[in-house]
Amino acid sequence: MNLQRCQLSVLAAIVALLVCGSLSAQDVSSFSTEHRVRWTTSRVIGTPDPPAPFRAVNAFPGLKFTEPLVLASVPGSERLFVVERYGRILSFLNDPKSRHADVLLDLGDGEKLQFMGAAFHPQFRTNGFVFVTMQVHDDGANGMRVSRFRVDPENLRRINADSQKVIIQWSSGGHNGGCVKFGPDGNLYICTGDSSGIADQLLNGQDISSLSGAILRIDVDHQNGGQPYAVPRDNPFVGVDGARAEIWAYGLRQPWKISFDRKTGELWAGNVGQDLWEQIFLIKRGGNYGWSVMEGGHPFRPGRERGPSPFIPPVVEHNHAEFRSITGGYVYRGTMLPELTGAYIYGDYDTGKIWMFRYDRDTEQVSEHRELVDSALRLVGFGEDQAG
Repeated sequence: MNLQRCQLSVLAAIVALLVCGSLSAQDVSSFSTEHRVRWTTSRVIGTPDPPAPFRAVNAFPGLKFTEPLVLASVPGSERLFVVERYGRILSFLNDPKSRHADVLLDLGDGEKLQFMGAAFHPQFRTNGFVFVTMQVHDDGANGMRVSRFRVDPENLRRINADSQKVIIQWSSGGHNGGCVKFGPDGNLYICTGDSSGIADQLLNGQDISSLSGAILRIDVDHQNGGQPYAVPRDNPFVGVDGARAEIWAYGLRQPWKISFDRKTGELWAGNVGQDLWEQIFLIKRGGNYGWSVMEGGHPFRPGRERGPSPFIPPVVEHNHAEFRSITGGYVYRGTMLPELTGAYIYGDYDTGKIWMFRYDRDTEQVSEHRELVDSALRLVGFGEDQAG
């Protein structure tokens, strides 16, 4: 076998010498690179990079929505719920073949009123309560609110618009948050944003006397202090002079989306940055996430007054060469994609990229971090059904 290989090698060398010799006898100018003939018959396609491990597909090709911001599910129901920006909530059967969505609530009033988020009460199937974040005007005090609505008992696929009850309000004016989620403790968590324009000019980020720039935690099943809600006794700033007791964590610019890990109960937030950095935070009781002294893990206005808690750095951050407007997601606990189990899935509004990371709780470090999909989508939110 080795002898045959040697013979073939010698033969190839002889052929090469003969070819070179024949070429040298020709006019070398005909082979000049100054007049190359374009190669147009190649059938090679694609890229030298390996294909992306996942792709984005339309889960419900028979349905269309107008500026949807939220996708939610309800325990014990096979239906999914979509919140549209300009005042509508719809529901449809969680089936790829679905072709019709019922309108549960329609408060559409042009651009004067905008829905930003919604959370269905854990006992929604029995009490019919849904809590909706809305912007009622775009600048000043009480421009943002969370209102409670109730399903019409005569029509379980219709929310009674007249049942609106304002639960809590805060200032609007730029970064208004709006995401609401019920935690595993049964309390309602509310993102507010810093209610400011550029660079937190109102200095709300580090001010715990303001509801802005924070994540709030309230008990909507009870009342105290003349409010239509109660403040849980274990909130971190209960009894602190001058502080708003509703605050659970603060120092956030625009926590656009939050979610709870259904296995560990941990609260994750995607926080939209300003000049250079987009962040993912693990939200802890009383945590201070730095804005606007810091932008993520980097100085922003280091001379500004600081809140009472030490800064907590992001678990993950992206500079603006990668992301421009981060959209927080979920820790995946489904079964369809087992290779992603336990990974936090999130993306970017401007680039359409979807990424993942795994967080090691023993070392408090990221153990894996990579891109999954480079889509052509504007990613405004992620949602999960009851199967995770």
